[in-house]
Amino acid sequence: MTLRASFVLAALPALYPWGLGLAQTIQPDTEFRVKLLAPLSTDTNRKGDKITAQVISPQEFDGDTVEGEVKESKSGGKIKGKSVLNFSYQTLNHGGQAIPIDSQVRALLNSKGQENVDEEGRVIEKKNNLGKAAVATGAGALIGAAIGGGKGAAIGAGAGAAAAIVFIEVGTTGPKVTFAPGSVIVLSVKERQR
Repeated sequence: MTLRASFVLAALPALYPWGLGLAQTIQPDTEFRVKLLAPLSTDTNRKGDKITAQVISPQEFDGDTVEGEVKESKSGGKIKGKSVLNFSYQTLNHGGQAIPIDSQVRALLNSKGQENVDEEGRVIEKKNNLGKAAVATGAGALIGAAIGGGKGAAIGAGAGAAAAIVFIEVGTTGPKVTFAPGSVIVLSVKERQR
Protein backbone atom coordinates (compact mmCIF):
# COMPACT_ATOMS: atom_id res chain seq x y z
CA MET A 1 0.00 0.00 0.00
CA THR A 2 1.38 3.41 -0.90
CA LEU A 3 1.67 6.34 1.47
CA ARG A 4 -1.14 8.17 -0.37
CA ALA A 5 -3.54 5.20 0.00
CA SER A 6 -2.68 4.95 3.70
CA PHE A 7 -3.51 8.61 4.24
CA VAL A 8 -6.86 8.33 2.45
CA LEU A 9 -7.87 5.29 4.50
CA ALA A 10 -6.79 6.98 7.74
CA ALA A 11 -8.81 10.12 6.88
CA LEU A 12 -12.06 8.29 6.06
CA PRO A 13 -13.31 8.01 9.68
CA ALA A 14 -12.90 11.76 10.19
CA LEU A 15 -14.65 12.61 6.92
CA TYR A 16 -17.45 10.05 7.18
CA PRO A 17 -17.71 8.75 10.78
CA TRP A 18 -21.41 7.73 10.77
CA GLY A 19 -20.98 5.61 7.65
CA LEU A 20 -18.27 3.54 9.31
CA GLY A 21 -20.11 3.19 12.61
CA LEU A 22 -17.22 4.85 14.44
CA ALA A 23 -19.00 7.84 15.91
CA GLN A 24 -22.54 8.59 16.91
CA THR A 25 -24.39 11.50 15.38
CA ILE A 26 -27.01 11.67 18.17
CA GLN A 27 -26.24 11.65 21.87
CA PRO A 28 -28.37 9.13 23.85
CA ASP A 29 -31.78 10.39 25.04
CA THR A 30 -31.65 13.59 23.01
CA GLU A 31 -34.96 15.46 23.01
CA PHE A 32 -36.34 15.96 19.50
CA ARG A 33 -39.40 18.00 18.59
CA VAL A 34 -40.92 16.86 15.31
CA LYS A 35 -43.83 18.33 13.37
CA LEU A 36 -46.30 16.09 11.54
CA LEU A 37 -46.41 16.74 7.80
CA ALA A 38 -49.65 14.77 7.27
CA PRO A 39 -52.57 13.76 9.47
CA LEU A 40 -52.02 10.86 11.86
CA SER A 41 -55.32 9.26 12.78
CA THR A 42 -57.09 6.00 13.53
CA ASP A 43 -59.60 7.11 10.85
CA THR A 44 -57.10 7.29 8.00
CA ASN A 45 -53.94 5.39 8.98
CA ARG A 46 -53.63 1.62 8.88
CA LYS A 47 -51.01 -0.87 10.02
CA GLY A 48 -47.95 -0.62 7.78
CA ASP A 49 -48.54 2.99 6.71
CA LYS A 50 -45.33 5.03 6.48
CA ILE A 51 -45.25 8.24 8.53
CA THR A 52 -42.92 11.22 8.25
CA ALA A 53 -42.32 14.23 10.47
CA GLN A 54 -40.00 17.22 10.16
CA VAL A 55 -37.48 17.92 12.92
CA ILE A 56 -37.86 21.40 14.45
CA SER A 57 -35.33 20.91 17.26
CA PRO A 58 -32.55 20.39 18.23
CA GLN A 59 -31.12 23.09 15.98
CA GLU A 60 -28.40 20.90 14.41
CA PHE A 61 -31.16 18.63 13.01
CA ASP A 62 -33.70 21.39 12.15
CA GLY A 63 -35.33 20.64 8.78
CA ASP A 64 -34.29 16.96 8.78
CA THR A 65 -37.01 14.32 8.70
CA VAL A 66 -37.80 11.25 10.77
CA GLU A 67 -39.55 8.30 9.17
CA GLY A 68 -41.50 5.52 10.78
CA GLU A 69 -44.43 3.20 10.51
CA VAL A 70 -47.89 2.68 11.97
CA LYS A 71 -47.85 -0.62 13.89
CA GLU A 72 -51.55 -0.66 14.89
CA SER A 73 -54.56 1.57 14.26
CA LYS A 74 -57.84 0.79 15.99
CA SER A 75 -60.85 3.06 16.34
CA GLY A 76 -62.93 2.62 19.50
CA GLY A 77 -66.68 2.50 19.85
CA LYS A 78 -68.74 5.66 19.82
CA ILE A 79 -69.39 5.72 23.58
CA LYS A 80 -67.05 3.51 25.63
CA GLY A 81 -64.51 2.14 23.16
CA LYS A 82 -60.78 2.77 23.34
CA SER A 83 -58.95 4.00 20.27
CA VAL A 84 -55.31 2.95 19.90
CA LEU A 85 -52.62 4.21 17.53
CA ASN A 86 -49.21 2.48 17.74
CA PHE A 87 -46.35 3.96 15.73
CA SER A 88 -42.59 4.19 15.79
CA TYR A 89 -39.94 6.36 14.20
CA GLN A 90 -36.95 4.32 13.08
CA THR A 91 -34.94 6.56 10.76
CA LEU A 92 -33.50 10.08 10.92
CA ASN A 93 -32.56 11.54 7.53
CA HIS A 94 -29.63 13.85 8.25
CA GLY A 95 -26.96 15.21 5.91
CA GLY A 96 -27.91 12.81 3.14
CA GLN A 97 -27.65 9.81 5.46
CA ALA A 98 -30.35 7.51 6.87
CA ILE A 99 -29.50 7.05 10.56
CA PRO A 100 -31.29 4.24 12.45
CA ILE A 101 -32.92 5.48 15.68
CA ASP A 102 -35.09 4.39 18.58
CA SER A 103 -37.62 6.91 19.87
CA GLN A 104 -40.09 7.32 22.73
CA VAL A 105 -42.88 9.88 23.02
CA ARG A 106 -42.49 12.32 25.90
CA ALA A 107 -45.35 14.65 24.96
CA LEU A 108 -47.81 15.43 22.18
CA LEU A 109 -49.09 18.87 21.21
CA ASN A 110 -52.02 19.03 18.81
CA SER A 111 -52.00 21.54 15.95
CA LYS A 112 -53.56 24.14 18.31
CA GLY A 113 -50.63 23.78 20.75
CA GLN A 114 -52.62 21.93 23.43
CA GLU A 115 -50.50 19.35 25.24
CA ASN A 116 -51.48 15.67 25.51
CA VAL A 117 -54.90 16.02 23.89
CA ASP A 118 -55.84 15.16 20.30
CA GLU A 119 -57.47 17.54 17.82
CA GLU A 120 -60.89 17.05 19.44
CA GLY A 121 -59.62 17.62 22.99
CA ARG A 122 -59.59 13.96 24.08
CA VAL A 123 -56.90 13.20 26.69
CA ILE A 124 -54.10 11.04 25.31
CA GLU A 125 -52.50 8.15 27.20
CA LYS A 126 -48.94 7.25 26.17
CA LYS A 127 -47.19 3.94 26.71
CA ASN A 128 -44.47 1.87 25.08
CA ASN A 129 -43.57 -1.79 24.84
CA LEU A 130 -40.29 -1.69 26.77
CA GLY A 131 -41.45 -4.58 28.99
CA LYS A 132 -42.09 -6.71 25.91
CA ALA A 133 -38.70 -5.69 24.49
CA ALA A 134 -36.98 -6.78 27.71
CA VAL A 135 -38.77 -10.15 27.60
CA ALA A 136 -37.71 -10.67 23.96
CA THR A 137 -34.10 -9.81 24.85
CA GLY A 138 -34.15 -12.30 27.75
CA ALA A 139 -35.77 -15.00 25.63
CA GLY A 140 -33.14 -14.49 22.94
CA ALA A 141 -30.38 -14.79 25.54
CA LEU A 142 -31.86 -18.05 26.91
CA ILE A 143 -32.16 -19.59 23.45
CA GLY A 144 -28.65 -18.43 22.53
CA ALA A 145 -27.20 -19.84 25.77
CA ALA A 146 -28.89 -23.19 25.17
CA ILE A 147 -27.42 -23.37 21.68
CA GLY A 148 -24.00 -21.76 22.08
CA GLY A 149 -23.15 -21.13 25.74
CA GLY A 150 -22.04 -17.68 26.90
CA LYS A 151 -21.20 -16.37 23.44
CA GLY A 152 -24.54 -17.70 22.17
CA ALA A 153 -26.34 -15.90 25.01
CA ALA A 154 -24.86 -12.56 23.94
CA ILE A 155 -25.76 -13.16 20.30
CA GLY A 156 -29.26 -14.33 21.27
CA ALA A 157 -29.83 -11.27 23.48
CA GLY A 158 -28.88 -9.00 20.61
CA ALA A 159 -31.17 -10.85 18.21
CA GLY A 160 -34.04 -10.71 20.72
CA ALA A 161 -33.57 -6.99 21.27
CA ALA A 162 -33.46 -6.32 17.53
CA ALA A 163 -36.66 -8.31 17.00
CA ALA A 164 -38.49 -6.31 19.69
CA ILE A 165 -38.69 -2.86 18.13
CA VAL A 166 -39.85 -0.27 20.63
CA PHE A 167 -43.06 1.38 19.51
CA ILE A 168 -45.23 4.15 20.84
CA GLU A 169 -48.86 3.59 21.75
CA VAL A 170 -51.22 6.53 21.91
CA GLY A 171 -54.71 5.83 23.15
CA THR A 172 -57.84 7.62 24.21
CA THR A 173 -61.36 6.71 25.27
CA GLY A 174 -63.53 7.56 22.31
CA PRO A 175 -64.16 6.78 18.67
CA LYS A 176 -60.79 7.92 17.25
CA VAL A 177 -57.40 9.52 17.83
CA THR A 178 -56.51 12.33 15.43
CA PHE A 179 -53.53 14.66 15.03
CA ALA A 180 -53.52 17.24 12.22
CA PRO A 181 -50.49 18.38 10.22
CA GLY A 182 -48.49 20.80 12.35
CA SER A 183 -49.00 18.77 15.54
CA VAL A 184 -45.74 18.42 17.47
CA ILE A 185 -44.43 15.20 19.00
CA VAL A 186 -41.70 15.50 21.64
CA LEU A 187 -39.44 12.45 21.40
CA SER A 188 -36.54 11.01 23.34
CA VAL A 189 -34.23 9.75 20.58
CA LYS A 190 -31.15 7.59 20.59
CA GLU A 191 -29.12 6.31 17.70
CA ARG A 192 -29.34 2.54 17.19
CA GLN A 193 -26.10 0.58 16.92
CA ARG A 194 -25.36 -0.51 13.39
